[in-house]
Amino acid sequence: MAKAKINEYSETASSNTEVNGIDLGEGTMTPSDVNNALREIMSDLAAMNAGTDVIDDTFTLADPTDNTKEFRFDGVGITTGNTRVLTVPDSNITIAGTELAQEFTATQNFNATTLTDAATIAWDTSANQVTSVTLGGNRTFGAPTNQKDGGVYVLIVVQDGTGSRTITWNSVFKWVGATAPTLSTAASSRDQFVFVSNGTNLYEIGRAIGVA
Repeated sequence: MAKAKINEYSETASSNTEVNGIDLGEGTMTPSDVNNALREIMSDLAAMNAGTDVIDDTFTLADPTDNTKEFRFDGVGITTGNTRVLTVPDSNITIAGTELAQEFTATQNFNATTLTDAATIAWDTSANQVTSVTLGGNRTFGAPTNQKDGGVYVLIVVQDGTGSRTITWNSVFKWVGATAPTLSTAASSRDQFVFVSNGTNLYEIGRAIGVA
């Protein structure tokens, strides 16, 4: 097979007998093959630099002061055919590990979102961990989707300019004392609820009624 990309080159020098069809064989390559091979290698390097050609994720980096400290990126979790982009902030950072207990040195938060008001309100918890909804009438709250076991979710319920709106809650909402809250009645009033999930149900762990 023609070696047309960096990741197709062999670690065994004697196996690299051509570069994209250009002969590198001893006694068979011509002077022009030398020039053309070097140009082809330069082209392959440029394609790698431009991101046109890939480097297999076995590509290894190391600490420049100690080459035994090696690391690499692994794309095994990416769905076939997809390209995932890591965006680096304009700052020196330390990468957080999901398997590590560690202290954050800056505030971490979820952007607040807004749910769509409807006769039956839908709540996708995977995209709305801290969220609010303004009630335009008496509503039913459907079963929130995509809950994660151990996830903590915040819901803010706001009365519209009329007020006295009510909610009928889906049975997956589990309330302190097994009693659903009575919402504030004043126009534009706010009630706030905090839940922890077991992956199926949302268990109330805090509420603040009539926050002003």
